[in-house]
Amino acid sequence: MTAREKAMLTLNAWEGFHARFLEDWAAKGLSPEELLGAGTAFWEEIGLPEKCRALLSRYRDGCWAEQESEKAVRLGARLVFWGNDDYPGGLKDLSRPPAVLYARGKWPVPERMDAVVGTRRCSPYGSRIAREVASRISESRVAVLSGGALGIDGAAHAGALEAGGVTVAVLGTGVDLVYPVEHEGLFSRIIEQGTLLSEFPLSTPSRAWRFPRRNRLIAALVGRVVVVEAPLKSGAILTARIAMDIGREIWAVPGRIDEWGCKGSNSLLWDGAHPLVDVEDLFRVPDPSQGELFKEETANENSSPVLEALRVFGDQTVDILASQVRMGAADILVELCRMEAFGLVRRSLSGRWSAVLR
Repeated sequence: MTAREKAMLTLNAWEGFHARFLEDWAAKGLSPEELLGAGTAFWEEIGLPEKCRALLSRYRDGCWAEQESEKAVRLGARLVFWGNDDYPGGLKDLSRPPAVLYARGKWPVPERMDAVVGTRRCSPYGSRIAREVASRISESRVAVLSGGALGIDGAAHAGALEAGGVTVAVLGTGVDLVYPVEHEGLFSRIIEQGTLLSEFPLSTPSRAWRFPRRNRLIAALVGRVVVVEAPLKSGAILTARIAMDIGREIWAVPGRIDEWGCKGSNSLLWDGAHPLVDVEDLFRVPDPSQGELFKEETANENSSPVLEALRVFGDQTVDILASQVRMGAADILVELCRMEAFGLVRRSLSGRWSAVLR
């Protein structure tokens, strides 16, 4: 472990820490190791809270990072740091991406993942649909991601495993803990066939405020979020809203309008989510017959700099694309519409565009 990684690991013990701090400090010429070594007076000067300063001082002087790294090695957990080649690119779309990830199982996680999420208190119907959706996603060679909780999450993980696919559970605890305890067997299977993932240090216990933080990782790591059953105030709806804001595709299973557990997922349909009325709808890409409206010489869009930018950088707005490829916004929009007709790009609910994975 390098000095930089040791410093990042120690800083990550403070729950308010995230990777944008590193960017801000780097702009001021400060490396993580320099900041950690500066001491409490400087930490107070740059605005770190008192509890944070006390924790960092204690952990730095007590060689906590070395001990944490050794525990991770014994557990078979991998430490993934912001800036590493294997750091998941989708997390960079977040305003506060994690600086450190802990992973147990397969690494790196697959590039193509879909989330299947919903309420812990799901109906038997919801559990069955989550299982079927996850199984079908796995059959299409896309990994299934969820939050490891009871209900819809557990059914999604189980469906992926039963189909022989890869599944990733993003946890609101340390990856060495089993929460809920009912999922001990499931987590063991996930470690063998997929990944347990968390931004929290080892042995971090379950607390209510940690799960909203976990949900943002679920939203950013995937290309699509499928909400099966969810009440209005739920982690699944929070996940979907975050995913919508960063340009991910949202699907929702329609539910009965008089059922508490479906009011949130139904509200997503009102807001423009794709209705999942047939599992196969997830795998039907519209026939790009509209491409025939364009002249023959425009048919080959695979060499487009706009398409290349979307493939490299992920979901983007028209304005950002214009700055990346140095074209006018109007010309960018014309090209995007042309490529959409050929089925090469798609637009999201939040006004962003993304390349269609082939």
